[in-house]
This record gives sequence, structure tokens and C-alpha cells, in this order.
Amino acid sequence: MEGLVHFAQKVVEAVSNISPFPISLSDENGIIIGATDEKRIGTLHSPSREVIRKGTYILYDEQTTKHLDNVLPGIAVPLKFDAKTIGVLGIIGPPEQVKPYAQLIKNHVEMLWQITLRQQLTDLEYDIRETFSQYLLLHNAPNEANIKQYCDLLSIDFSLNYYCIVIHIGDSLLSRLQLKNPVNQLKNELLSCTEEAFQAKADAFCSFLNTEKIILLKPVKDLQDYRKELEKFHARGEDLKRLYRMYQITPEYIAAGNRYPTLMKIHLSYKDAERLIQFGKDNNLGTNIYHFYQWDLLHLLLPSQITPDFYEKVLFRLEPLFQQKNSKDLINAFITYCECNMSIAKAAKALYIHRNTLIYRLKKIEELISLKINNFEHCMMIYITLKGVCTGDTEKLLQQQLGSDTYRRN
Repeated sequence: MEGLVHFAQKVVEAVSNISPFPISLSDENGIIIGATDEKRIGTLHSPSREVIRKGTYILYDEQTTKHLDNVLPGIAVPLKFDAKTIGVLGIIGPPEQVKPYAQLIKNHVEMLWQITLRQQLTDLEYDIRETFSQYLLLHNAPNEANIKQYCDLLSIDFSLNYYCIVIHIGDSLLSRLQLKNPVNQLKNELLSCTEEAFQAKADAFCSFLNTEKIILLKPVKDLQDYRKELEKFHARGEDLKRLYRMYQITPEYIAAGNRYPTLMKIHLSYKDAERLIQFGKDNNLGTNIYHFYQWDLLHLLLPSQITPDFYEKVLFRLEPLFQQKNSKDLINAFITYCECNMSIAKAAKALYIHRNTLIYRLKKIEELISLKINNFEHCMMIYITLKGVCTGDTEKLLQQQLGSDTYRRN
């Protein structure tokens, strides 16, 4: 009742701007749910039942109403929604004066009622879509029957291959809430922009995951189709930024996860995208659009993809290197040498040291770990391991392998 009263009262307040007479709204049971005189809300208006039964308006003069409880002079008009009588509009005043306004006010009330109800239905659909997104992407083991039920409700094809696009928009919506701006309309516009930028068709699913994230589940036919999507992903991400700028929104991060065969595994694609975003945050990549079709990104990701068990085995061989007082200089020399395509001259120039100093350091590494500096396979393995040392998991392994005191000293 409270929610219905709030809804009806908003309609009454809007109509009062054009009506020279007080009005009331009654539900199909004759209970007043909105009125210019708010004291009447919740009371029974018995003539409303008669109006609904007859399906036509009834005039009440002072002579008639003086013997009736809670009935004032005026006109009572049935309100219709989708061809069904849903309530009664009461316009209070001398019958001969209010009657000419009855049709106009009735039409206005019905229009507002329809707009408000349809907006509530739209808001409800958005809520359902967000709930589905959260259940689908944030649960490690979602129930298949529940997902299929949501798919039927939202007209989503459960069987298609999908990949997940994640867009971080920061606190843009929260700031709009604080300014009391119409957020739902903005959310709808941003979802439309997302679908337009990534050329999503009717079989895609776009929704807010929360106030800071938008997700787009886009179907692909096969690996070839997915590859084409990623080839265009960066350009489409730039298109998205351009469209968002019209609403003073700047996406913080945009990422695409891997393709998966059904929606049952799409949460893994979401995690892929979030891992790319986190990696981008941690490594200052110079872009905020990430996907697995970027060679530079894959190259940087490689050390973090190697298992801790493998790191432990290689670090065991590298222990003599880490125990040197000048281990940081030696490691930096080796990494630079590899990144300069194993060129002594280029690496020495990049390090601002004499080539003989570099050769001495590289030979020292050869002696310590029995590494062949001119062997590409050896260098690649050690390079990837040393690059991975900067990650948290590998640092823990180093401390376990060498002891925390030794590790801190170096």
C-alpha cells in the first residue's frame, strides 16, 4: 500500500500543476491512494466502486453528498490502463464547473500513470539484468537450471559461444546520485553506447554489474570469429570512449576476456578481463584497453603465467647469483642484455657502462650459474624467471628459497 500511495501521490502532484480543482485517486476497491488533501489517503470512497461497476462517470452535487460519508461534490471518472479499469479519478468542485475539465484531466492522469508504470517495469527489468549478471559472473559454480531460467526470461541463447567485455567507469554514477541527477536514463544511454561501439546485435547481453562496471556478453561463432573481434577491439574501445564523452563519462579500463563455449563458463571470461585490467593497473602499459590479441601484453603476461613450482626449480639454480652483494647490478645487466636482442654494444649503451664492464658482469653470471650467455634458450628461460621476480608470488618463493634476511640484503 505504501509504495502504491507514493506512486499515486506523485501523479496527483503532477496533475495539480494543470488542474484548477483538487483531485483524488482511488484504487479498484474504492480506497483513496492519492489526493490533494493528503488526509483523505487510505480512506474509503464508496462511490468509486459504483463508477467502476458502471464503467462511466458520475456527477455528485451538494444535495447528494450531504448524506454520504467522505464524498465531496464533483465528478468521479473511471481510469483505464491497457483497456482495463484500474481506478477512479475524483475532481472536486461544483459539477457544472468540473465536468468540462474531466476528460482533459482524465487523459493526463492516464498518460502519467502509463509513463510511470512503464518506467517501473523498465527499472524492474534493469534490476533483473543486474541480478543475473552478478549471479552469472561472480559465482564460481552457478546453477545451470537457474541460468537457463534467467535466459528464458531475458531471451538469451544459452548455447552460444560468448566472451565477456568489462568496462570500468569509476564513481561517475555515484557522483550523479549525489547531485540527484536522473541516473536510470544515463545508465540506459551508456548501455546503448556500449552496444553501438562494439556493434552488439540482439543476441548480445549488456548490463551494469554494479555502479562502477558495465559488462557486455557478446556471442561469437568460432575461434575465427573471436579473432576478428579482437582485431577490432582496440578501435571499438576508442569508439566507446568517444561516445561516453558525450555524457561526461571517461572509461577507466576496457578489457576483453577469452571465448568460452557456453554461459556456464562465461564467469571465467569475466575473470580473464579483470586480470588483464589489474595487470594493466600494476604495470602502467600506456593504454587502458586490454585484450589477448596484443603481443606486447602477452609478452609481459608470460612471467606471471609460469607456475610457482617451475619458478622454485629455476630459483634454486639461481641462488648463487642472488647471494652476491652486487646481485642487482648483475641481474639488471643480464635483463638489459636480453632486451637488447643479446647485443653487447646495445646493452652497454643502454646501461651507460663500458662494454668491458658488461662483458665482465655477464661472464660472472656464467660462472655463478653455469649459464651460456650466447645460448638463446638458456637466456630466455632465465630472463623470464628474473622478470617474474617482481611479482608478489615469486618474491615469496625467493624469501623461502634464500631466507628473508638474504633476500632483503640484496
